[in-house]
Amino acid sequence: LAEMQKFHGLPQTGEFDDATIEIMKKPRCANPDKVTQQNVCLKRSPWQKQLITYSINNFTPKLGKKLTHEAIDNAFKVWSSFVPLQFDKVDASQNPDIVTFFAEGFHNDNTNFDGVGGYLAHAFYPGSGIGGDTHFDGAEPWTLHQGPNKGNDLFLVAVHELGHALGLQHSPDVKAIMAPVYKYHDTKNFVLPQDDILGIQSLYGNSIPEPSPPKLCELSNYDAISFLRKELYIFKGKYMWRRKRGKTSFSGPLMISSFWPQLKNGVDAVYENPTSNKIVFFKDHLFWEFRGTELLPQSPRHVRHIGMQNGKVDAAVWWQRNGKTYFFKGNCGYYWRYGVGRVEEDYPRSISVWNGAPANVDAAFSGVDGSHNFTYFVKGNKYWVFNNWEIKTVKTSLSFVDDWL
Repeated sequence: LAEMQKFHGLPQTGEFDDATIEIMKKPRCANPDKVTQQNVCLKRSPWQKQLITYSINNFTPKLGKKLTHEAIDNAFKVWSSFVPLQFDKVDASQNPDIVTFFAEGFHNDNTNFDGVGGYLAHAFYPGSGIGGDTHFDGAEPWTLHQGPNKGNDLFLVAVHELGHALGLQHSPDVKAIMAPVYKYHDTKNFVLPQDDILGIQSLYGNSIPEPSPPKLCELSNYDAISFLRKELYIFKGKYMWRRKRGKTSFSGPLMISSFWPQLKNGVDAVYENPTSNKIVFFKDHLFWEFRGTELLPQSPRHVRHIGMQNGKVDAAVWWQRNGKTYFFKGNCGYYWRYGVGRVEEDYPRSISVWNGAPANVDAAFSGVDGSHNFTYFVKGNKYWVFNNWEIKTVKTSLSFVDDWL
């Protein structure tokens, strides 16, 4: 009993005092504790490969399928950010390394679940067969991002259990995510405690460092450019640069996700509609709608919802002259006009209608002069100036670096 008290950071009275009884009543992981003299969580044998597959075989109806997957997917991302492991989600039929599911009572292993309270989940250490598999008690009041007093947060429990699935045992550090008793952490700004980082890196080493951010003046092309909230934004990879109207230099690089957390993998195109006060980002076949940095309901959605075909949008620009938005895509230079809710009929059309604008553009933007008199098309590190009133290109193949940076 004294060893158990020591492991949980309690006075070693050797008696069932109030503090000991209280800790024994708290929800916890079903994996057994291991007493250690060290402060770093104990470890077992790690996986002997860097690519680890996993499946999510079912979901808890308390959260639904989408939030269940979000919680478990994000738990994997916590660990992958500190070690050189890649986690790929696959179908259960593909014999994944780590199988996750919800069950109640007896579920064909050596640890039965006990209903609400008590054991929340358990996981098996790395290995073949059942090794790595992670089970959650379906009877628990699962929540996600609801705070410390509304059930058990699935994300936090998943981070803990996946620590076992990767080879970590319980830690005597009460602040660690691998401490055996459930403890709430801020999930929206979650930071993996140092004890857990040291433990997982002792098994797998440090994660591969991120490459240095690119230098704006050295870029040969750009993913997207747009005038948003009276500032000019340039996007490349996971980074962006911004320049306020009237200023001569850009600030950055900044992580796009520091402003729009949902856009962790960069963007293909972006535009702002001042009439609806929306900023719309495109990446691959999806689009996100924001008001400022607030994600609007139903985002992200497939481009089919606005009448586009499959595939990414290369550039997008809102036109003040008619209140329409134009989408550009494809090597052959096609464009679509977007009205109320969907692209209009009789589109796509050839970009040749734009009298001198280049095909296969990387970006397009307007509004820099405050009056939307011109649309700027960017391809590589060159740009073209289109007069919105004369309906023709008035300057061609200019140096974007020399004139804008």
